[in-house]
Amino acid sequence: MIVVTGGAGFVGSNIVAALNARGEDEIVVVDDLTDGRKFANLADLQIADYMDRRTFLDRVRHGRDPVNRIKAVLHQGACTDTTEWDGRYMMEQNFDYSKHLLHYCVERHIPLIYASSAAVYGAGPGFSEQPDHEQPLNVYGYSKLLFDQYVRRHFHEADSQIVGLRYFNVYGPR
Repeated sequence: MIVVTGGAGFVGSNIVAALNARGEDEIVVVDDLTDGRKFANLADLQIADYMDRRTFLDRVRHGRDPVNRIKAVLHQGACTDTTEWDGRYMMEQNFDYSKHLLHYCVERHIPLIYASSAAVYGAGPGFSEQPDHEQPLNVYGYSKLLFDQYVRRHFHEADSQIVGLRYFNVYGPR
């Protein structure tokens, strides 16, 4: 199984569509459908199962396998609202959730590909991927930067693959 967190969101549902196009349908989508309109992103896709984000995270936190035979976790689940200023909420949704998932994957040697963000760079005069150019302008960017730093500090020699992708202005159909 491939787990796609945030699978009902824009990026996650496009990842599921790309996996389907490659013949992959052993996919578990993890998301929060409190906003019931998000189901439309999944309606035309083939998935093996859906799991609520809270149920999934509870199982991960307690070391219980939320899904059998996980091949990889594509972690796109997060609060992406750059205007959200509730720091506690943002840190729970982005930093804490990601940390629990990271530890779960590392302990089980499951590859983790996670969504970071170009928001970690802020609005500097030039662009460089060096840590001294990381200057987020909001709590969203900070939550993503903090997780990137956590990965760099603690898991540079992990046995499983860990990849962070810093997306810049995603757009398109879905």
